[in-house]
Amino acid sequence: MSDDIYYGDEDGVPCFEFLMPKECERPYTITEVNNGIVQIFEQHNTLVWIEGELSGWKSYPSGHCYFKLKDENSQIPGVMWRPAADKLDFRPRDNMAVFAVASITVYPKGGYYQLNVHKMMQAGEGALHLKFEKLKQKLLQEGLFDDKHKRPLPPSVSALGVITSRKGAALWDIVRVVAKRAPQTDIVLIDTLVQGDKAAAQIAKSIRMMNGYGKVDLMIVGRGGGAIEDLWAFNEEVVARAIRESSIPIISAVGHEIDFTIADFAADVRAPTPSAAAEMAVADTQESRRYFDQLKARFSHGASRYFDDINSRVRRIKSSRAMSRPFRAILEYEQGLDDIRGSIYRDIKSSMQSNGIRLKSLAGRLNALSPLAVLGRGYAIVQDAGGSTLKSAGRLNQGDSINIRFADGAVGAQIISSQ
Repeated sequence: MSDDIYYGDEDGVPCFEFLMPKECERPYTITEVNNGIVQIFEQHNTLVWIEGELSGWKSYPSGHCYFKLKDENSQIPGVMWRPAADKLDFRPRDNMAVFAVASITVYPKGGYYQLNVHKMMQAGEGALHLKFEKLKQKLLQEGLFDDKHKRPLPPSVSALGVITSRKGAALWDIVRVVAKRAPQTDIVLIDTLVQGDKAAAQIAKSIRMMNGYGKVDLMIVGRGGGAIEDLWAFNEEVVARAIRESSIPIISAVGHEIDFTIADFAADVRAPTPSAAAEMAVADTQESRRYFDQLKARFSHGASRYFDDINSRVRRIKSSRAMSRPFRAILEYEQGLDDIRGSIYRDIKSSMQSNGIRLKSLAGRLNALSPLAVLGRGYAIVQDAGGSTLKSAGRLNQGDSINIRFADGAVGAQIISSQ
């Protein structure tokens, strides 16, 4: 019982008295109380991961959705604003078990708290989603999904391997596309379970069997659409590892465009649907035929133009003066050659004469500067015993040996006195 309230008076008649704080001069309004509670909630992190059943689901023209989440004993009102509701990949209905990520908020006008749901998924899908993310992160950290492991698709496919159920629509989608685009392509099918507890092991085994067979250029591994539980075999680790161990390139084609599986990340290429996978696998023969027809036409046109040019050149040569009088042309060419030879000879002779005169002039100037020419005029060079030229008498002392070089030879001498 609150200390702010007491029950009963001396006569035993119930009465209530609220002991208000001294500084409070008036009671709170309902709006103030609700707004105060809103502030209390907003000051704390109220994000929760919650499980429950939907009740009273209503979607309004605004795109906002209102409902209750309940269990056996309690229920909480909830709201999902349009941006979050637009991301739902299933149609909620009453009594459906769901997981939700929500914030606990207060609706002041109604005076009650509610769940502001940011993300919602079916309960079964929620557990599988967590399992999916855990395995994805594990294999991602191992580098199993790295682009460096991805192999390019072959440019042409003679035989296409298909790993799927022969009873499924995916097979016939693939057959229909291949038959239309490239009817010459062989399809090798390994009938495989693609749904259920044993499916993952069978898919991995079939991939290895196709590699053992080895006579296909490319493989498509997949199935048609379905619930997440139906596609789960392609989210198993054993399938991802078998895909990566394959020596044959693999296209993963599981479900619809919005479906992503672990197999998609492990495969060399991911296709949004089995039909799209078949289109990726084989080239359109009709389109290729049209392409080669265009090439043939371009080649034919180019060849015609080339040979037309050749014929025109031949006709011009045949009608030229040289071809009409060939011997006269040869003599004229020989005469022109003789003229060129004579001109070259004259130029060489003139150049040699000019260079000879210049060389004599340079030789005379060089001889005038030569030490030997100086010696020839009666001068001599005095060198010390080491062969260095002496330019000053001050460097010589009595008794030093010297060498005196004349124009016609050299003599040794010794210093008797110096002045």
